[in-house]
Amino acid sequence: MTSRPRGWRELAEQITEHIRFGRLRPGDRLPTEEALQDWTALSRTTIRTAIAELRRLGLVETRGRKGTFVLGFGGPYPLRPGESVTASAALIISGTNGATRSLPAGTQVVVDWYTR
Repeated sequence: MTSRPRGWRELAEQITEHIRFGRLRPGDRLPTEEALQDWTALSRTTIRTAIAELRRLGLVETRGRKGTFVLGFGGPYPLRPGESVTASAALIISGTNGATRSLPAGTQVVVDWYTR
């Protein structure tokens, strides 16, 4: 990481840049909240707010007690027949059975099938 962020927005922006430029890759685990606290001198609440923003943007996911992992900017992802894409901060794909999955913001969605 570069200079110490002064708030949750700066921390979220720094982590976003690390993801965008490949310093943090899909599957990488973010440092723990405690490690981020030590490095940034920000409160735990501030760090949690930054991570919540990254989740909202679809850049990371938190897996219970295992930690927070980078999803990345990703793509391309094939669509299944009957799925549709809803553009938002993250891409939400809805299946014909009502199940949904989210993809990180900036993902290129490709329809990869044909009909005969």
